[in-house]
Amino acid sequence: MGKEPPNGRLDWPKEEYGIQLQITTNNYMCDEEGRIKPWEGIQLDDSNAPPRPDGIPITFGRFDVTDADAIDVFNALADTKGEAEWDELLMNGPGVVYLGDFVKERARGAAVAFVARPFPDRQVFQWMVYNSTPDFDDMWVAYSTRRNDVLYKMGYEKEGWPAVQAQNCLGAYHVVALPQGGCHVVFSSMVNSHPPWPITAQFVFNIAWTKTAEYIQALRRRAQLLKKRRMASGGKKVLAVPHWLVFDHLEPNKTESGDLFVTDSEKVIPPYTGPDYIADVIQADLLRDLMRLRGPTGPAFPLLLVCALAFCALASLAVLRRRQGAMYVELEQGMSPALL
Repeated sequence: MGKEPPNGRLDWPKEEYGIQLQITTNNYMCDEEGRIKPWEGIQLDDSNAPPRPDGIPITFGRFDVTDADAIDVFNALADTKGEAEWDELLMNGPGVVYLGDFVKERARGAAVAFVARPFPDRQVFQWMVYNSTPDFDDMWVAYSTRRNDVLYKMGYEKEGWPAVQAQNCLGAYHVVALPQGGCHVVFSSMVNSHPPWPITAQFVFNIAWTKTAEYIQALRRRAQLLKKRRMASGGKKVLAVPHWLVFDHLEPNKTESGDLFVTDSEKVIPPYTGPDYIADVIQADLLRDLMRLRGPTGPAFPLLLVCALAFCALASLAVLRRRQGAMYVELEQGMSPALL
């Protein structure tokens, strides 16, 4: 269009089939753990700096689903193995292997291989977490490849050549029932598929966003099919994953998980959660600029860092307040206002 994006943080939206998709105008860190962890500490050795992790944009989207309830969309997403029946990226490929239901994390682990023809397959070792209100009207499914070393130790071999190990640093689907029926979905995706040089993640989004829209269309159809099956069986709402993975107040239940029940894995140490942690919230380009401005003497860097952290904190608070306000609009009108 030749004009700057309307708010500076999200690019112009792309719309099809009642689906709205946008990507951030800046890049954020998403790569294998060995490349991100060194950057999670503030003090870096300038003379021996670790390789920089990849920076990629974050995708946001929203859409409605008619003739299906929130639990039907939730189950379509949560049943990762069943996704091979309707997701073209999983069809005719190596598929999905569940690695366990991890008690210490209250999360399910999985190795998922995506067909990426004409390029090599992409494989992710990801955590999957779930949440819901008791009435199944407000539900979450989230995925992340962060801190996934434990999953690689579960005895399942990585897919050999030609598969490429990819990352989804934070993918999440928030599914909310609508008063008029159906549901509204807001989602994020932060996938680093490691496209071959010189292809960038932005380029991939701009040429392949219609494929994302087709995936959502397939998700809609799957959710509608699940509702038809459910209503034909009496209409009872049944989760596709163990209840203890969904509801915080429940104790882990080995009977529900069966052979997937994992109690003896090492506890995952999460990233920093205090004011010193910036790697997951700061723009990769901004971090690079701050390191350059530090200079040989370094006195300006602490002040700049404090300013950057203050900016991140204020931005996070603004987004949270915006999100809280958006919930009412979503429920009443079926569509949320601008995502950021």
